[in-house]
Amino acid sequence: MQSPPRRGFTLIELLVVIAIIAILAAILFPVFAQVREKGRITVCNSNVRQLLLAAHMYAQDYDEILPSDYHVSNSSTTHIALVTKMDPYINNRDIWYCPTVYRVPFPNYHYTPENVAAGNIGYYWWCYSMPPGTVTPGKPDPSTWIDWAFARRFCGNVPRIVTESWPTYCWVVTDVFCKVAGTSHRTGGFCKANIGYLDGHVKFLTAPAKIEWPQEAG
Repeated sequence: MQSPPRRGFTLIELLVVIAIIAILAAILFPVFAQVREKGRITVCNSNVRQLLLAAHMYAQDYDEILPSDYHVSNSSTTHIALVTKMDPYINNRDIWYCPTVYRVPFPNYHYTPENVAAGNIGYYWWCYSMPPGTVTPGKPDPSTWIDWAFARRFCGNVPRIVTESWPTYCWVVTDVFCKVAGTSHRTGGFCKANIGYLDGHVKFLTAPAKIEWPQEAG
């Protein structure tokens, strides 16, 4: 007895299936990207909390003065001084690096042996011992960096040595996306940032971070 011939898919059916898959992919890929970014924000939030805790532990040993850096962000002067002060109070160097930072144009902000050795870190540290005006802006696009322009505008061209007696709403550490100018790095918004405050809490801002900057320098 002869079996019936097998019927394959027609070209129209294949095109319909491909179109459905393409539509589903277009719908789901942005969702996957948002979920992935939310996970990175959570990791970043945890990093900032741990850095705040380490800073307060340091302050308990040094007359309630938080560890200071030379400047706010990576520049011609890196964070060697800050990292050296904080090392006894942290377990993993990787908490210095925000997982969201793009490798281009931020190659110095990633957890690599080279960056660890050079003292490059992936966060802005807002307790610094030298005036912002003395820093060399970062590369390749100085207009997107805030250490020397933003800090001078809101805090003056003076050192900013934070102590435990400062107002609790003062920034200690932020991720690199609190800059006023530049492109959007956080998925779905401009100038979103994790901000670590002196009282130990961390807040993910969904509006430009400058609205939270304390106007006084201490």
